[in-house]
Amino acid sequence: MNPITLWRKMTRTLAFLVAAAAFVGGALALGTERSQAAVLVGVADQDPALFSDPLFDQLRVRRSRNFPAWNVALDSRQAAELDNWLNAARAARVEPLISFSQSVGSRCPGRPCKLPTVREFTRAFRTFRRRWPFVKVISPWNEANHRSQPTFKNPKRAAQYYNVVRRYCRGCKIVAADVIDETNMERWLRTFRRYARKPRLWGLHNYRDTNPRRGQQYGGTARLLRAVPGEVWLTETGGLARFVLPNGHTLFPFSLSRQNRAVTRMFSLTKRYRSRIKRLYIYNWFGQPLTNRFDAGLVNVDRTARPAYDTVRRMLRTSTFKP
Repeated sequence: MNPITLWRKMTRTLAFLVAAAAFVGGALALGTERSQAAVLVGVADQDPALFSDPLFDQLRVRRSRNFPAWNVALDSRQAAELDNWLNAARAARVEPLISFSQSVGSRCPGRPCKLPTVREFTRAFRTFRRRWPFVKVISPWNEANHRSQPTFKNPKRAAQYYNVVRRYCRGCKIVAADVIDETNMERWLRTFRRYARKPRLWGLHNYRDTNPRRGQQYGGTARLLRAVPGEVWLTETGGLARFVLPNGHTLFPFSLSRQNRAVTRMFSLTKRYRSRIKRLYIYNWFGQPLTNRFDAGLVNVDRTARPAYDTVRRMLRTSTFKP
């Protein structure tokens, strides 16, 4: 081989190696960028006044969540209430996540505890789609493995509801199973997965992790990630300012400092697992009077900011989280 031919061959080889290195480097950089993409943050509350609160506006959050009854579209009063919420969300340019729940008046695990048939759920959901076709983010059932829900002992039926939504909501983001970190979670999900068609996105309410207490099993976030493949959203999470059981037993007496620690823990957990957790929805916005059993609000009853609000605002200014 003459020197000129050899030089040309060496030049082509070097150019190829440089291009290949650049391609691999770019692919690695892209993979790192994707895995480290900011977690999208939403704030949820059933009250449409959320969207007109100046403190909410300051956060510039663009996602929220509502959990109406599964048959909301079939009841004129409930439909009008959801209209108000959705119209307020749209006016504020906030994307809604709708998570269906038990019917109004349900007293599961007592009676009444209506578990819709697949046909009933299909009719209700198709009516929902006709009335609110702009809603593109759906969770077929809220806290489906909790004893307060009629799906508690019927994960197969919950999977069938997911299949209905998957069929009639093309192009939608669908949270296959929206579960809470109870002790039955893995067992319930194993049955659900046998009947669900190609689930890819999962929802978790990890209150036990964010609000640990002595004598309570926690670690639900890691448990869920081990139990299912694919992307995970924390569809309901936050810090409890106060929580009282239905029997009157107080699990968490009122404390804003403890609530703030729980919200800080919520962000730390999400950051730890951000390779799979892509969204979190904080619940909720408005604080409640002491006569209420549940209070996880980021603002007080008088609409002033709580310490937990300041923590949320600070975290949304970091590169890890995006409003």
